[in-house]
Amino acid sequence: MLNEDTPVSIEQTEEFIALFSQGLERIKKHDQVLTERYLKNMTLFANVMPHIYEEFINYRPKKKHIYMEACGDLNLFREDVSSPLFSQEPRAQSERKILSSLQSPNKTFLTLDKTDSHPSRHVFYSNKMMDVIEQQKQGLEKQKGLSSFVGSAIFFGIELGYQLEAFLAKREIKHLYLYECDLDYFYYSLFAIDWQPILENFNGDGRTIHFFLGVEPEEFTEKYILQLAENGYFMAPETFLHVAYSSPENDQAISYFQKHYARQVMGWGFFDDALIGIAQGLRSLPNTRLAEFKGRDALPKWVADIPVFILGNGPSLDQGIELVKEVRDQVLLISCGSTINTLSKLGITPDIHVDIERMKQTVDKFLFLDQEYLDQIWGLSVDVMHPEYFQYFKRSGMGMKPGEAITSLILNQARAQGDTKEYVQLNFCNPVVANLALSYTQLFGFNHVYYLGVDNGFKDKGSHHSIHSGYYKDGKESGFQTFKDATLIEREGNFGGVIYATNIMETSRVQLESLTRQLNKRRGFNSYNLSDGAKIEGVEPLKADDVMICDPKIDHKHVIDLLDEAFFTTPPDSILNQSPEMLLSVDDFRKVTQLLQQGWDENVTTRKAVCDLLWSHHRSILFLKASVHQHLQDLLIGSFTYSAFLIIKFIFEYDDEAEAVRRAQNIFSVWCEFLEEMPSLVQQASDFVDQGNDHLITFYNG
Repeated sequence: MLNEDTPVSIEQTEEFIALFSQGLERIKKHDQVLTERYLKNMTLFANVMPHIYEEFINYRPKKKHIYMEACGDLNLFREDVSSPLFSQEPRAQSERKILSSLQSPNKTFLTLDKTDSHPSRHVFYSNKMMDVIEQQKQGLEKQKGLSSFVGSAIFFGIELGYQLEAFLAKREIKHLYLYECDLDYFYYSLFAIDWQPILENFNGDGRTIHFFLGVEPEEFTEKYILQLAENGYFMAPETFLHVAYSSPENDQAISYFQKHYARQVMGWGFFDDALIGIAQGLRSLPNTRLAEFKGRDALPKWVADIPVFILGNGPSLDQGIELVKEVRDQVLLISCGSTINTLSKLGITPDIHVDIERMKQTVDKFLFLDQEYLDQIWGLSVDVMHPEYFQYFKRSGMGMKPGEAITSLILNQARAQGDTKEYVQLNFCNPVVANLALSYTQLFGFNHVYYLGVDNGFKDKGSHHSIHSGYYKDGKESGFQTFKDATLIEREGNFGGVIYATNIMETSRVQLESLTRQLNKRRGFNSYNLSDGAKIEGVEPLKADDVMICDPKIDHKHVIDLLDEAFFTTPPDSILNQSPEMLLSVDDFRKVTQLLQQGWDENVTTRKAVCDLLWSHHRSILFLKASVHQHLQDLLIGSFTYSAFLIIKFIFEYDDEAEAVRRAQNIFSVWCEFLEEMPSLVQQASDFVDQGNDHLITFYNG
């Protein structure tokens, strides 16, 4: 077989032409069979997936060199590698590749560790589950290959479908995701294989099959994550990955999938966090304004061209302070989190300050600042923020954080009362403050964004924030936070070299990139990364010394007045005038938690049965999304995902299926204990305002 590294002689070329001619003759000879298979497949897709039928009914492939091997299987000559897609026996070759993949499977992976000294009930029960797992795994042998039942599988490439046929003949799959960038391959699969048994395999029992055809490599992960939310994030860390063939598109899709894996397995949220968000949001609403989108015409067009600096507290902030002072009159400054204390020390007053972390520790840093200083700043946050936050600023506002119970509660109650205002959910605002700053930048429609101190990592563990920040005192760590024992990830630096990042820094960078991709589609949008930290794809690296801002001076107060008037409004009366008990629907919540404790009986003896049960519970929670009780779904889904994942990981990790499933019921029992306790905690929701501790006040050099 020829490949891209093999010099092609005249003899080899003539030999292939002869083989190809014979292959074309075989296609002509079997034309009726191939045509009937194509028509049968197209009729099938017309009935079950009409969008695929519509895409291929008039399709004309670009790759023309399709032929039939002597064994009766179709093959395709790949011009990109000057080689056929298969050997002379495509099905047999595909089966061998699948067998090899099953013996040494490539799977996604996640390990959860216990958390010490955390007051939440979620952490208490998660730790208890992990203790049970330690006990229950004794005497069990690890599984080496891929189990006969697979919860989730992704195929990078379908080719002509032969590997998919071989895989499904040997393994039972619950959720199957098929990515094929090259539509020619799928088109020829309509002649090569019978799709009916494949689709029928996923018709019922909560099984799903998802096609991602002609999707760009980077888009696949985005679309996959959307589907994952429907099928359950708890399956993401236990997913079989198979690469059907190598190509630049497949390689790019896999690389992007790996790079963005953190988005699938982090940020699930948990019950106590959601409850705190509700309590704090309800207390904050009377004291601030709520973001509302009134349309781009609500703001003069010249505002969009004002340069905006998003200032983080990373070590590279120090390298650009003189630039900030130089252009201060011409730009809007947004300070992120603890950066405000650093700027205060340096004599710089930002126009806008943003914070996202809901804990009281977030607001304790303001104790180090003069009230006169804070009075000059517009404080923006989200609806889960600690209520004291809004007491520090003369002018403040909050947007809605997507996926939060308080957000669902506000939106659904407002709509139920006939409120048609378009309250704003700030997409991609997690997990740290720079993400929220960019989300507000998108909302306000700014077209020129500069990042400084948004490092998303550091070059060495001792220099993780600005030297002027509260993390340091007299040039040494203040004791507030250290990264000396942190597990770090290596990433490409904005100006080259290597940057080391924590998981949350990595997730922040990924989220910045996701929103930047959207913003880059906006006409006239530009963003520049002045930070000597991690590279942010889609943002142009730019040294602070090379920045040229020739814009005129701006009236900062006037601009803030315009933004406040254009994008904020008073909170809905439907929320302000009801008690928390009425808003939360405690009785309905209790019914849901009771339902989720049911189903694990003597019939649950296989991995499939466990997956089916957990999937049915996931669907029960998900169905709340379409009701006025969506906030109940937001309360439950995070802790359910963590608990379900721990169960799934356990049953697939060990070889003895029946014994692993039997022991896993003990993990499920701990989850049921948590479910039993939850309604009483919801009934006390008003008390779930974070009380904080003295850690920041004691150690932060604010």
